[in-house]
Amino acid sequence: MHDYEITERFFAEKRHRVFLIIFTVLIILLVLRLFYIQVILHSYYYNLSEKNRIRVLPLPSARGKIFDRNGTLFVDNAPTYTICLMPYEFPEDSALVKKLAKLIDVEPAYIWDKYMKTKDVQYLPVKLKRRVDFKIVSEIEEHATDYPGITYQVEPVRKYPLGPIAPHIIGYVGEVSAVELRQRYREGIKAGDMVGKQGVERYFDNVLRGKDGARFLEVGANGEVVGPVKERNDIQSQNGANITLTIDKDIQQYLEWLAKYIKLGTIIVMNPNNGEILGAVSVPDFDNTIFTKPISDSVWVLLNNPATHPLLCRWYQGTYPPASPLKIMSAAAAVDENIASAYSHMEYPCWGAMQYGDRWYFCWYRSGHGSLDLLEAIAQSCDIYFYQVGAKLGLDKWAEYARECYFGKPTGIELPHEAAGLVPDRDYYNNRYGRRGWGAGVALNLVIGQGEILTTPLQMAQFTSAIANGGTVWKPKIIRSIQPPLKHKLEFLPEKRGDLPFSSAAIKTVIDGMIKVCNAEYGTGQGAYMDEITVAGKTGTAQNPHGADHAWFISFAPAEKPEVVIVILAEVGGSGGSWAWLAKSFYDYYFHYWKFDHPFGCF
Repeated sequence: MHDYEITERFFAEKRHRVFLIIFTVLIILLVLRLFYIQVILHSYYYNLSEKNRIRVLPLPSARGKIFDRNGTLFVDNAPTYTICLMPYEFPEDSALVKKLAKLIDVEPAYIWDKYMKTKDVQYLPVKLKRRVDFKIVSEIEEHATDYPGITYQVEPVRKYPLGPIAPHIIGYVGEVSAVELRQRYREGIKAGDMVGKQGVERYFDNVLRGKDGARFLEVGANGEVVGPVKERNDIQSQNGANITLTIDKDIQQYLEWLAKYIKLGTIIVMNPNNGEILGAVSVPDFDNTIFTKPISDSVWVLLNNPATHPLLCRWYQGTYPPASPLKIMSAAAAVDENIASAYSHMEYPCWGAMQYGDRWYFCWYRSGHGSLDLLEAIAQSCDIYFYQVGAKLGLDKWAEYARECYFGKPTGIELPHEAAGLVPDRDYYNNRYGRRGWGAGVALNLVIGQGEILTTPLQMAQFTSAIANGGTVWKPKIIRSIQPPLKHKLEFLPEKRGDLPFSSAAIKTVIDGMIKVCNAEYGTGQGAYMDEITVAGKTGTAQNPHGADHAWFISFAPAEKPEVVIVILAEVGGSGGSWAWLAKSFYDYYFHYWKFDHPFGCF
């Protein structure tokens, strides 16, 4: 009993001290907790509270405008409304989703899908539907309490003052895809952003897009906007840079009118003295104005028709056997290799066919051209003459000349996904057929532009321009300048790629032959003949394993001092000579009409 009484007495005397210690410890813990919350976690809770009362409204930047070489506006912007969902304000109410879905004419599942994919990014608006009618915006604004977490943005959309023009050059804009988002997230692109999909819009997307801004609005507990946040300044958006093309509006529209005569193919017009593309069409084309609104699945199927490929830009993405226009290269090589001269005849006249090894090679004119000199062989496109050139030139030397003429490699034009073409050489044939699986006869096909060689129409335009100007290879260009906001204009000056591997005598010889093509009574390109202007050209008929032959016609004028080059390719178009009249029509327009309105020409 004694020990118990002593213990009880001790706790009775010390009880107030125990409570004091416990109380002190609790106070210390509370102070530490408050210190941790208010000091250590100050930024976290401050930002949380700010985000609960502040709505960040993105201010989309307008894409840069696109002009033709003379300042004519091709592509502008117009304001539209976009309905958005703010994840951190959205109550996840099925009734609300159904009501909203009915208002904006989408399925409720679509809204839920959009929300679930982006709800982790709480403070960025989720774009539900673009280009909605103002009545829908008014409904949401007037009944804001019925649509918690739902707002709208004013966004610019592409506008085409001239309607659809140069669609493959300009391209179009669309919402970034999941694949593009993964590839370009480092560029600051977010889900729902509009990006360039093709043409200049795609190639210069980062330049045209600009930088988005932000507006800070204070909202009440019910989601209603109180007004701007006084202690925060809005971040102003910065519009994209304006781009001026080398395209001339009048030339482009005339080419698009001419192209109605071509079912599948392309026309390119280039300045041979600096590489500028003055106009180009790919047939069939598409209406890029339709992308200013959501397009239906049926329209998208038509745009991706595997038979016609409307979205494929044939003049720089399509590859074809160059056929007889490549005889120009072979003829120049023959002159410099002392195989032929302007007036020299080959050993075997053209009787419609010739034997080489154990195989017969035929001329397109089965009755035969007889004995011709080089200029006549160019003018009449005699295959037998050039077979003999190919036999003497050989595969290795031919391939070397082809590469030095910049075939088999992209031109570097400022457009996306340019095709390179193909220059087959000894390694190519060894890899494809084995060392004993092919013979020297391949050179006979290649020298007339048949066989495995593939070129783009743009490469042919580049080569034709170099012949026309005496040997300088200019890089084809589609951009004249870029004007960023509040910065100096960036001029795209002509860029020389190099020189053709031919002497001036060889180039003069082939030009004389090209003049005969269009001006001699026996020339295959007589359809391009003009009384007052000397046209130099070359026809071509490319064998097509999938159907009728492809037709080529390349030319420039005036032959004495070239101002303009035109390349025409008509898929399954038959004989190249049957399309020379299209070039004549263009030259008539250019020299007799266009130049009167443009006295300084294209320089």
